[in-house]
Amino acid sequence: MILHSTGGDSQKVSLPQAIANGIAPDGGLYMPDTFPKLPNALFNNLPDMQLQEIAFVIANTLFGEVVPASELKQIVFDALDFEVPLRRVKDRIYSCELFHGPTLTFKDVGARLMARLLPKLDPAFGIPRDIIVATSGDSGAAVADGFSRAANTRVLVLYPKGELSRQQIAGFAQVRNVVAIEVDGSFDQCQAMAKEVVRANAASPHPRRRLTSANSINLLRQLPGIICYFHAYARVAELHPGKEVVFAVPCGNLGNLSAGLMAKTMGLPAKRFIAANNANDVFVEYLKSGDFAPRDALLTVARAMDVGNPSNLARIIDLYGGDMDKLRAEVEGVSLSDEAITDTMRRLWLEDQMLAEPQTAAAVGALEHKLQSDETGIALASAHPAIFSSTVKAVTGATPQYPPGYSAPPSPPQSRIVKIPPTLSALNRILSTNS
Repeated sequence: MILHSTGGDSQKVSLPQAIANGIAPDGGLYMPDTFPKLPNALFNNLPDMQLQEIAFVIANTLFGEVVPASELKQIVFDALDFEVPLRRVKDRIYSCELFHGPTLTFKDVGARLMARLLPKLDPAFGIPRDIIVATSGDSGAAVADGFSRAANTRVLVLYPKGELSRQQIAGFAQVRNVVAIEVDGSFDQCQAMAKEVVRANAASPHPRRRLTSANSINLLRQLPGIICYFHAYARVAELHPGKEVVFAVPCGNLGNLSAGLMAKTMGLPAKRFIAANNANDVFVEYLKSGDFAPRDALLTVARAMDVGNPSNLARIIDLYGGDMDKLRAEVEGVSLSDEAITDTMRRLWLEDQMLAEPQTAAAVGALEHKLQSDETGIALASAHPAIFSSTVKAVTGATPQYPPGYSAPPSPPQSRIVKIPPTLSALNRILSTNS
């Protein structure tokens, strides 16, 4: 697989070269020149296949040139050792519950596969490495858990002050090899800082330490998301053969939606996608106008979607070659207010006995508004409601319970948290300190 940068000013590279840093020297994101073709047997047998079987076929298609099939199968079956069930919500609306992994968020799929594939794809993995991730909620714990046993690896998690729940911070701050970095700024500032230090590292001929992004800007974190779409489609096709399927995706940094559109490029038989934004609706506005106008993110009830400058829009533009008519034919945008999201949360609980956190509720609400009479909708459920326990209880009056075997992580001591201003110099001081 040969990859190019969406920035247009960097040389083409192989997949191992692209994922070693995660971002091109010109600041662009890596994209395949062409996506590999999935075998016909997958489409012929999809309704009869289970998650790990689907995942292996897709992973082998994407990574089989580099990782032997026997090793790849072991990696896939080990990483995806949890269920991803489809739940009927109402009428023709289903929820694909992507939150049954170890950190109870959909990011477990990409983070666990990335952590296990990186040593196979990057021959320099054995030397000391920093994994850096900016999180608006879910990525921090998933990446920390995924790399918790990686040798010679330090994980730096940047998060915006005052925007994560206690449970979310606790999910990564006490992991042994994690440096939890509270930034006195927004998620977009955290993301910009993380991207810049990775870009500078990629451009340096003699970096002192390997530095790899674990955000969805790294294709190795993002490509596994393709698996979820094929799996969700398979479960609906099993129940309703021949039905037109529409996906509703809660959107922040646009990584999950980008993975879905990549899946469609590889043959996913989805009719279309609905992109659910909260008040931070820069992508919805982009679909309307064709002009991208990033702005400071507003704080909303759906905190994990509070992104005002989504990085993965570059991949979507690249995927469609800038053809707005083609993009609009396959993706519809919906902006939901806090009131619309919380109303959906209440209705789901009162009418359907379903507790949903705000991001999942946004996807369900988008389907309720936009699903056509001949379509079956799948809302991607991104996190377990217990992760957002205080918000869910305040809106619905019900306290979500952790699944059996899970419990709320204890709050980390303040000594485990490094607090910095939103400046590159402050972040570089941490990077220059080995631990």
